Amino acid sequence: MSPLPPPAPTAPFDIWETALQLARTRLNDAIQSLGGDVLTDTNVFTQTMVIGAWRKFQTFLAQMGHSAFKNRCVLYNFPVYAATDPSVQTALSWTYYFDGVSFWYPPTVGLLPADCILPLKIWERMAAVGNNAVPFPCEPMGQALDGLPNRRPQAWNTCWEWRNNALYFPGSMYSMDMQIEYASFLPDPATVNGIPWYSTQTPYQPNQQIPLMRALSPLSLYIAAECSVGRADLDTATFKTEAEDETKQVFNLEAKQKQRATTSRRRFSEQIRPGYSRSF
Repeated sequence: MSPLPPPAPTAPFDIWETALQLARTRLNDAIQSLGGDVLTDTNVFTQTMVIGAWRKFQTFLAQMGHSAFKNRCVLYNFPVYAATDPSVQTALSWTYYFDGVSFWYPPTVGLLPADCILPLKIWERMAAVGNNAVPFPCEPMGQALDGLPNRRPQAWNTCWEWRNNALYFPGSMYSMDMQIEYASFLPDPATVNGIPWYSTQTPYQPNQQIPLMRALSPLSLYIAAECSVGRADLDTATFKTEAEDETKQVFNLEAKQKQRATTSRRRFSEQIRPGYSRSF
């Protein structure tokens, strides 16, 4: 007999049910069972509170600049500007691309990703022909904060504007590729193939994981805060403050990594040229 293959590796994320159990413990709702007496898995308000708490947690962490909420995509072969009136602008959204005359949809063109909240930086290049793709330029396009300029279409768009939940461009005479860096969000817990996100039916769906590292404790505090608001508890403000404090600690783990610096000890034989200094 051939040996059984090893189990597939999983990311070391916490699971939703564990966060709920910790929230119940903090709310004194786990005296009889970790499944709770009020904040039980199957109560509709429990699921609504979890999603609300999850989104508040994400928003607070994203506002601090956590990298989990920044993403990047490349979209290819946007059609050339088709309008005859230079006051007409092209537009890109989650549902269409407008070339000034016609609307385009997948698979002909790519659209904004579903997890995109709004764009942060955009780079453009002329669309590759065959295998002749070139790197995107180092400098991103300019963001037109006061509106796009009125001009006839040129070889490049050069700038963009975000308004009415869509990206607008002046229009390009050539087919273009776009590289977009954007603010994103993480998915809500969801029912998959009829199995709820809190299910423990491991043969069908393992306990769903929270897609964020070290999120257990702060998320449970946000859940506790959501629940205590509905009960008019005196601990509501305390839960909220502790949730934000622990969220800052999650962010500080990343901030410390970004502040890293390479240090090395100077060799004893190393000479320092006159007029130069070296700091450690």
